[in-house]
Amino acid sequence: MPRPIRAVAIAATLALTGCVSTSLVQVWRDPDYRSRPVKRIFCVAMMPNQQFQGPFEDAMAQALIAKGFQAATTTGVMPPGKYDPVAIQEYVRKNDVDLVIQQRLRKETKTEVVPASVTYGGGWYGGGVAYTSGSITNETTVIAETGVFDARTEPNSLVWSGSSSTFEAQGAADAARSLASALVADLMKAGILVK
Repeated sequence: MPRPIRAVAIAATLALTGCVSTSLVQVWRDPDYRSRPVKRIFCVAMMPNQQFQGPFEDAMAQALIAKGFQAATTTGVMPPGKYDPVAIQEYVRKNDVDLVIQQRLRKETKTEVVPASVTYGGGWYGGGVAYTSGSITNETTVIAETGVFDARTEPNSLVWSGSSSTFEAQGAADAARSLASALVADLMKAGILVK
């Protein structure tokens, strides 16, 4: 009998800060997919910077656990280091995982520069002078491409995919929680996550 997936324990709260918002900008659901109960889910975050993998996987797992699903992550069950699809596939098979949620992430930062200015009042003959200082603002957007695969089919079939943008994220933890909350809500609404 396969061993059950151990729930991921993290200390992060699911409360979202008011300045972080995630919107799903493109969603596809397999029209032939028939909803059926889901118990075990495996979360995989693939990104160029390994230090952010854990927070994104953990936030997704915690959001799933809060809704009553069992969830595990690659960072929680495998040694740190290189992404190993064979080991992931073996884990999924041995533990009777129902769905695999895979995220690919990238970060975009937009910088806006407002130059300093001087305004002369009173025409050519003088008058008041007003100075305004310049400013630089950075807006960080986390773009996530998410695929949900049914691990109960052979080969594992893509049943849902979506792209999302998380705006004004102050850090990886904020972006991860906002993204996880939006994704879990949409997956439940789409009939992918069913109890």
